[in-house]
Amino acid sequence: MKNFTRLFRRMTLGLMLAAVPLVGGCSDNNIITWTEDVKLLDGRVITVTQKRRIDMKRMPREAWLTFKLPEFGDKEIVWHENLGTQVLNVYQGKLYVISDFPSILEFRQYGNPNPSYVAFRYDNGQWIRISFNELPEAIYDTNMYFDNMALYRLKHVSLEHKADMLRDETYMPHNKRIDPKYLIIE
Repeated sequence: MKNFTRLFRRMTLGLMLAAVPLVGGCSDNNIITWTEDVKLLDGRVITVTQKRRIDMKRMPREAWLTFKLPEFGDKEIVWHENLGTQVLNVYQGKLYVISDFPSILEFRQYGNPNPSYVAFRYDNGQWIRISFNELPEAIYDTNMYFDNMALYRLKHVSLEHKADMLRDETYMPHNKRIDPKYLIIE
């Protein structure tokens, strides 16, 4: 019986040690971080730190934006969702994020919205989801890097990088400007 107990303990320890690389592989190797210049509607350019968690197929699954804007206090503002980002902007003293979907999985998770965007407004130190109708049309132009950073892994995305991306005709119009008629068809 002692031999069986000892063998069982060794097997358990061996399995635990074998799992360590798998758990470790889900940490920093699957997180991509970069800084990005973002031009706001009022002409200011701010630096935003973007972070994305990607899955094994290099598909973005979570996104974080971190930045400071003096009119919203001294603290860093963090936005975090399972979405991509197309727009970060300030309009009439209100801060907005307009998001898109990395895949149909997130589209379903966020309730199959029509049009196919999710909007947030920063109110009293918190992000709240708002209806598409609450978005001002003045901020429809994309100002965030929307391509899959898992493919390129740039350390800094400049306004020039984004201008090149927005000129690229292979991207769909709804990526370059929010389209109230855009709907993902399952």
